[in-house]
Amino acid sequence: MAKHVYAKSEHGIGEFVYVDLLPEVRRPRQFNVNVILSLFFAVLVVYILIFIPVNNKTIELESLRSWNNDLAHEYSLIDEEFVGYEIDLDVITFEEEIQNLIDLRVDFNNLLDDVELAVNDVSGSISFISYSAENSELRVTVQLTSFYAYNTLDQDFLNLDWVISSDNTDPEKNGSEVLYSATFTLEVDPNVK
Repeated sequence: MAKHVYAKSEHGIGEFVYVDLLPEVRRPRQFNVNVILSLFFAVLVVYILIFIPVNNKTIELESLRSWNNDLAHEYSLIDEEFVGYEIDLDVITFEEEIQNLIDLRVDFNNLLDDVELAVNDVSGSISFISYSAENSELRVTVQLTSFYAYNTLDQDFLNLDWVISSDNTDPEKNGSEVLYSATFTLEVDPNVK
């Protein structure tokens, strides 16, 4: 690249051409702003795209590990309490079953009184009685003196408030006596007051 250089001497101003034969090369000491800016933006992008998400996930992982350790410790303490207090889970389950049975209870004496009154009205006698709380059924085996008493008793049982339905067997003669034996299965409504 040619440069015009002017020089002043005692005879006046002279002009000569200065020719630089070497290509223009940046000197190692020269400050390069573009390199510094590129490096700054590269660090900023790495910080935003990599460091911040990794840091957030690391913090979340540490908090979950801490929570997991707390729960594991609490589990071991509860397990030690079970062993220390000798808590038997089968007994607890059995207590719940007892509560379920308590819910199924029925005032059997009132049922029995109503049945005895109905049987006595037709001159019969009760030979067997049982109550199934699970099925809500009362089974009554009765001995009657006539077939007419059998039909009347069936109607009397159906007229009771707590009887939903009545299923019975045909009366059979009992031995040499003129007694009829029949079994009535009465479906009980335990919610009747």
